[in-house]
Amino acid sequence: MVFYIFFAAFILVVREKLSMNLIEVRQVCKTVYQGFQKKRVLNKIDFFVEKGEFVVLLGENGAGKTTLLNLILGILQPSEGEVKLMGLSPEESSARTSVGAVLQKTNVPPNLKVKELVQLVCSYYPNSQTVVDILKKVGLEDQSEAWASQLCGGETQRLFFALALVGNPELLILDEPTKHLDAKGDELFWQEIRRYREQGVTILMITHSQSDLKELSQLATRYVTLHKFNEALTEGQLTESESIKSQEDILVKCKNQEKPQKEIVIHPQNVVFIFLQQIWVEIIQLLRTPLFLLGIILFACCITVIPFQGEVAKQALLSFSVLILLTISIERLGKRVSVERAEGWLKLLRVTPLPPIVYIAAKLVTTLLISAITITLIMILGVWRLKIDTDIEQVLLIFFSLVLGVIPFAVFGLALSYLTQPKSYDSIAGLSIPLGLASCGALPLTHPHFLEDVVAFSPFYHYRELTLWAAGLSYDQHLSLHLLWLLWAGGVFGFMAVWAYKRDSVIQ
Repeated sequence: MVFYIFFAAFILVVREKLSMNLIEVRQVCKTVYQGFQKKRVLNKIDFFVEKGEFVVLLGENGAGKTTLLNLILGILQPSEGEVKLMGLSPEESSARTSVGAVLQKTNVPPNLKVKELVQLVCSYYPNSQTVVDILKKVGLEDQSEAWASQLCGGETQRLFFALALVGNPELLILDEPTKHLDAKGDELFWQEIRRYREQGVTILMITHSQSDLKELSQLATRYVTLHKFNEALTEGQLTESESIKSQEDILVKCKNQEKPQKEIVIHPQNVVFIFLQQIWVEIIQLLRTPLFLLGIILFACCITVIPFQGEVAKQALLSFSVLILLTISIERLGKRVSVERAEGWLKLLRVTPLPPIVYIAAKLVTTLLISAITITLIMILGVWRLKIDTDIEQVLLIFFSLVLGVIPFAVFGLALSYLTQPKSYDSIAGLSIPLGLASCGALPLTHPHFLEDVVAFSPFYHYRELTLWAAGLSYDQHLSLHLLWLLWAGGVFGFMAVWAYKRDSVIQ
């Protein structure tokens, strides 16, 4: 008896070594909030997908299938337990360089064409296909110049499938991928799936469609059923059955398991190329929202109505410049991110290998570019209209102190946009700007007395002192302290922005 136990344990260990799990879910629980009530969706889930498998995940609506897929892709975090994707934490962007995914509820950006969107997503992957090839595979080559947001339902679903294929994936995760597809789209989808199966690509798929199940009967290796938490069987929420049609298939599967599996290879990304592509797309979207740019230009032109001249005019120009830069970096930038979150575009980005720091840096650089153009316009109009006596060196010093000094506040705007609900962002951001201006030290705050000490900890205060130094006006003579404080604030806000991006409350 003891011999058989040791022999069985030996077989299990050998099989585990020979197999290569691309997906590992160990003892995972997930609890969500419905109002003020907690609801357990997944409880002690153990789920593994080996290299080369085609696993079909079944279950009733509300059983938690999409939640499980979101946990695997790193969109959600488990309440308990551990998830591994391609041997790494799914929160790491490098874990998704060989993974393609189709989600249920997501959207495309409104100001990009089909080929531009595909080209952008291609840049995230180290081993991507060409835009022309990928559009041909899904039958969208004639729609390459169309706006991605104006495609019909079936064409949009084809586009999502195309985005899942761009990186030549080793693993496909598909959540009801045939939903809304017409007959031609359905035919192209299964044609590609069969081709990828012949190449040994691993697939995990959710479906409710009977026509899908008919196709899957010839492709799937396992069917896994996820039961609702309150209807779970004694063996747990997951039950499964293998789908092998003949003794010959069994022999083939056994031989494949005996072959030594290659280690999972994580291909390095070209971060600089991704960064440049992301900035390019950000600029394109800005240029295609002329009302946003026109509003900033008109706001900047208001400098011409300031009724001051000389040194007083210089201080007024500084105050006006700070106000408009804070509006751009906190209110406008954060608003754009909130819109992307609400529309579902950010969720689509989260299943790609786009590094969070690159996404945030591209947003930041675009904001600095707008800020630089705006400050240039303000400086030209201000020096001309207000007759400010200054030289080119001081103009440049003021310019760089204003633009570079606003970086911590732009990062703060990004962090705030992820930490708040999109619907409430306007009111919160609108409140943060006057609070910041009140704490910058320009207003005498003597009652209560502790407010004077609190002001010294405000990044707005240090920004104001930096700009006063650059303009040659009276300041408190602690330039190094102001620079260090702004650097520290930028680092803290940057950490908050990356953390909040990975744990987007809207997706959660």
